Amino acid sequence: MKLSVVTINYNNADGLKKTIDSVAVQTYKEFEHIIVDGNSHDEGVRIIQDYDYAQRSSGQPHPVIRWTSEIDKGIYNAMNKGIRMSQGEYVLMLNSGDTLVDEHVLERIMSELDGTDIVQGNTIEEHDGKKYQNKGYGRSEITMSDIMQGKFLHQASFCRRDLFERYGYFDDSYMIVADKKFFINCLGFHDASFKYVDIDVANFDVNGISSATEGPWHEKHEEEYKRMIEELLPTRLKAYVEENNELEQLKKHKWLWSVVKYMI
Repeated sequence: MKLSVVTINYNNADGLKKTIDSVAVQTYKEFEHIIVDGNSHDEGVRIIQDYDYAQRSSGQPHPVIRWTSEIDKGIYNAMNKGIRMSQGEYVLMLNSGDTLVDEHVLERIMSELDGTDIVQGNTIEEHDGKKYQNKGYGRSEITMSDIMQGKFLHQASFCRRDLFERYGYFDDSYMIVADKKFFINCLGFHDASFKYVDIDVANFDVNGISSATEGPWHEKHEEEYKRMIEELLPTRLKAYVEENNELEQLKKHKWLWSVVKYMI
């Protein structure tokens, strides 16, 4: 199987239904839809059951549907659970509330999943009643500076599933930035291959905690980002600077110097 779409949900029945509806109508059918519910207390489980039954009894081609509903340890713990349940070569994380932009998205993207580690398209986001196209990096040739700026669109990123086996799953000690840590680790420190495609993939629900621009969740975001940088970078970079003893030597290494400038 080429693709697994993984959806996590907790007490967001309305958002879950929107997500499921956008996946169910895809013209490309040869994929699996993994749904991980965190033991919701609303109508979420019933919506999943109805969806599963409707697809299986339709008599028409449909994606493989597998789901679970049980207590988890948070967003990234649920994502990891969904990835471990998946069997596709590529994984797309499409959380409850996010939707595929139209019924042809997966059909358009499949030919681009050519073995590249991460294939990223665009998201559509709505702010103050206006819709904007977010292209993330907007190009395939990215630098360490780009990576550190965090232009990761996981709702539009098709990641090879074996990346998680090679470089680790999402660090669920974080509540907000574990996806950023994963992308920095894969692209920045392990040279995972990357390709940008100018295809609109997902309508991104900007009401999630990671989108907060002020208040406690924004402060938590800043706190976690700082911790993530400290965990990822110092051992390699400080040792390099101490051994060479000259800043000019470091400047010759474009990617490393980009990171140091960011840290400073």
